[in-house]
Amino acid sequence: MAVPTLAWVLPRPRQDAYPGSWPLHFEKKLVRVLDNPHPILNQFGGMAEYGLRIDMRRTHPYSNHPNLAWTPPDVQGDAHRLPFKDNVFMLTIADPPYSAEESARMYKTPPIVYKDYIREAVRVTQVGGFIASYHVTVTPRPDQTEYFMRILVATRVWHRLRACCIFRKVSDDQS
Repeated sequence: MAVPTLAWVLPRPRQDAYPGSWPLHFEKKLVRVLDNPHPILNQFGGMAEYGLRIDMRRTHPYSNHPNLAWTPPDVQGDAHRLPFKDNVFMLTIADPPYSAEESARMYKTPPIVYKDYIREAVRVTQVGGFIASYHVTVTPRPDQTEYFMRILVATRVWHRLRACCIFRKVSDDQS
């Protein structure tokens, strides 16, 4: 089955000087294209505008940067071990650091592990809900899901494309 694929060219960067933030309008367009699913979890909180934000840190490691806008997360926690019950959210958005080096350099956090954080995203998402994996690569489809859509995001010249792979949770069977 062919996976529907959209291409968005969005303004970049956001004005808040937050490292790793999404291009302007990305969240709004994502929520709209998925027909406004709620509740929403932003698994790597940051400066998310929609949903519940979870992040490992209550403060940003570079909070003394003069132009940095930082909003503390709603919940402090680890994306690899989410502090939520199963099947809570209709949309879980994962926009992690893209490498161990980036985790350490930009956020002063341990390396991220795709299979662990994506398994948690699936666990806390309701059957019929969506998991949006935003990354510099096309990410693998997690168990209990089907491919729903891909969104390729461009911002400016000589800047890497991003891929937002959207999976729909089809099963709660964890066997």
